[in-house]
Amino acid sequence: MGNNKNNNLKTIRKSRNLTIKEVVEGTGIPMRTYQNYEYCEREIGASALSKLADFYHVTTDYLLRRETTAPEPLDDLSIQFNMTALEKKILDNYLALPKHMRTDMMEFLHKSVKEVMEDND
Repeated sequence: MGNNKNNNLKTIRKSRNLTIKEVVEGTGIPMRTYQNYEYCEREIGASALSKLADFYHVTTDYLLRRETTAPEPLDDLSIQFNMTALEKKILDNYLALPKHMRTDMMEFLHKSVKEVMEDND
């Protein structure tokens, strides 16, 4: 894969609050091998690069810093919380609302939950 001293492995791992152990368990790459990749002490092979891209849900170009655009934060959240397409769309639409409308919606939801909880007591 060419020796790339600017791979993005450590950056993406830390941005997702993952430990090296979690990455190696999720990819099947041996611990020491992964550490060598992250610290650019070993060339990343095509198979490992593909496993890492799949694990992080990014392109291989992104991992190798050939692509500068990171995944959208909402995409990261939807992966982290295993959201359905509907859940992601609802959250996206909610975040697109003006702040005052989001505040009103949260007050409405809070009031509704409180009323249901009181009715169940």
